[in-house]
Amino acid sequence: MKKIIALLLSLIMIFSFASCGKDDAADTDVKDDVSKDSSLEVTGVGATAKVTLKDDNRGTGTMANKAQVPTFTVYGDSAAINAINDRINSELVSLLEAAAAEPLQYAVAITKVVESNQYLQAITSYGNALSLDGLTVSTYIYDKVNDKEATLEDALNACGYTESSLKVFIDGLFNEKGPGGDLIKQKVLGFAFTESGYPQFFVKVTFDTGADEQSELITVVPETNTLDQTNADGSVFVVD
Repeated sequence: MKKIIALLLSLIMIFSFASCGKDDAADTDVKDDVSKDSSLEVTGVGATAKVTLKDDNRGTGTMANKAQVPTFTVYGDSAAINAINDRINSELVSLLEAAAAEPLQYAVAITKVVESNQYLQAITSYGNALSLDGLTVSTYIYDKVNDKEATLEDALNACGYTESSLKVFIDGLFNEKGPGGDLIKQKVLGFAFTESGYPQFFVKVTFDTGADEQSELITVVPETNTLDQTNADGSVFVVD
């Protein structure tokens, strides 16, 4: 029952967000500029990088997809941009296609685009609307300065953690500031860089409430030692 309620709350947030968007057929360029550092100089193809969002409404009636698909483009050729778009197709577009082909299923996806001097980032929360598994998160991040896809290793290096030490940090932070219950497992689904150039991590946690197991998406920011719940649009709100 708790999983069903959590899923319904997620869908309510998604539909509220979507109702504020543009017409379904429109392509949109959406950028939140989070950069305060003007010291980095972007030249070459990276200087022309942008993200376009396109609505995916395939399906029929109330079972049509309600999704925003990001596409990265540059003026010229970039292997990194091609690799990012390939990953979007394999992770997101394939799920949307499968949902649209199923008569009793549809998919939802909310994408938030954030740009700084160095990074162009698309944060996408998505999943099958009628699944009890809830939403997942994928992050697609282009390093404009170095014309490369930013990796988890880049994010870890930026904050001085390894995968194992970040796991230990998240365990301790969850026990201190989490929603309660015993943490069973965690998985880093993606990351994004804040305005300071410091990373935040999107993590799926599964924990025992004492009555049952529950899963949630959280955002962990080592820079501020905070653990927040992740909204459907990739933004956060503080738990405590």
